Amino acid sequence: MVGRKKKSGRKPELLGSHQRSWVWGRNLVLEILRAGHWIPHELLLADELEENVREEARAAANHLNVPVELATSDRIGQLCQARDHQGLLAKMPPFPYSTLGDIRCAANSPELFIALDSTQDPFNFGAICRTACAFGADGILIGQQNQVGITSQVARSSAGAITRLKIARVDDLAEALQSLTRDGVQTVATAPDSQHSLSDSDFTMPTAIVIGNEGGGLSPPVRDACGTSVRIPQAADFDSLNAAVATGVILYEVHRQRHT
Repeated sequence: MVGRKKKSGRKPELLGSHQRSWVWGRNLVLEILRAGHWIPHELLLADELEENVREEARAAANHLNVPVELATSDRIGQLCQARDHQGLLAKMPPFPYSTLGDIRCAANSPELFIALDSTQDPFNFGAICRTACAFGADGILIGQQNQVGITSQVARSSAGAITRLKIARVDDLAEALQSLTRDGVQTVATAPDSQHSLSDSDFTMPTAIVIGNEGGGLSPPVRDACGTSVRIPQAADFDSLNAAVATGVILYEVHRQRHT
């Protein structure tokens, strides 16, 4: 083993239970190590990894003072209960969320935020992070109630995008949206019953896109806190877009308007 020595005494906090504290996969683990924001408790590398990958991971871990252990591929598979680990496995602490102030200080102009109201599917959340990163969003806001946080599943679904985004977990999402509105950020609810079509809306100004729960949509307090709403026009009378797909469609329109 190389890297820092494990400290004795109280056990370190974990992302979840022992089983749920592991994240794996080449791209995800390397992105986590490169970013240096969410620092693993320990890193396991398969002894059959390509030398360049193993050395990059080892060097990044040493820079962050993270213990590194070589293990067999079978041993890594036993720990994470998965075959797609690609030879890299990291044990993670709870995710270090940002504050709304952190996100705003680091934002570009015009600002672009995604606010999630009670998203419960970790795969949806991860896909939204991935799309938000691809289209240059400044950060994601999530509430405390009925909202999945950053878990191992979310991290894997994001393909490492969570390491490139600032994600804030706020006590009251409606209150956070009202704060943004007071500061000149338009807060836009996504709602199939909206009178405003996506393409008719102006996203060139500072904007927060608000995405509702997969089944119930936006909660009344959050919907009331939004200054306006939009709907995504569809060819068929069938509400077939899940939260992640809807986010992607809207962010493409934002990107089109801001870069045309």
